[in-house]
Amino acid sequence: MKPPRLLSLLLFGALLVGCAGTSGSRVGSHSTKAAEPDARVMFFPPPLADDWTKWIVGGWEGAGTSDAGKGRGVGRFELVLGGQFLICRGEAEITGLDPDYLRKHMHATDAEIERFRRAGYQQLEVYTIDQKTGEVIGFLFDSLRCVATGRGRREGHREIMNWEWRTGHKSTRVTERVSADKMRVVERTPNPDGSVVEDKSEMTRIKKNTIPRP
Repeated sequence: MKPPRLLSLLLFGALLVGCAGTSGSRVGSHSTKAAEPDARVMFFPPPLADDWTKWIVGGWEGAGTSDAGKGRGVGRFELVLGGQFLICRGEAEITGLDPDYLRKHMHATDAEIERFRRAGYQQLEVYTIDQKTGEVIGFLFDSLRCVATGRGRREGHREIMNWEWRTGHKSTRVTERVSADKMRVVERTPNPDGSVVEDKSEMTRIKKNTIPRP
């Protein structure tokens, strides 16, 4: 059973970097690759300071759509635990729901659907770099009590994360840096019948002195 991906794409996901301008031109020539694996796992590694992390830290807002509905939300990325982890806290307002989809695929009751509509959606994502492999490691928790773990890599101006959910399904999220202040996210989830569900969202940086905390 696939959890409704309402706006989990807006908050991110961990979620990760590239470097292309809106017209296709580059906005930077620095590398966006994950850290090179180290043969020796350091006792006290330096804080995360790669270009991706520097770019994504801060507040973001946007809107997205999924099979279950649509909504808009805000997210904030920040470094914690001495800079060893990048976290994103986010929340979304539900602006549209497909009750039939939730009843059929999520076995949701009418009461649960209405409570979800009123409560909105909250999410916490945690990221770091595996010292042994250089891969991005991610952990995701949300207000539907969903739990997922992910591993990913950076290729040029994109980051690709492969998520595995406690429900057993898997999904792949591709995050692209469209510009210095815009990101685009696409998440694809295979269905048992061979079809693929595709969810999309876009986010822009919040340019304010005070960024609202979710």
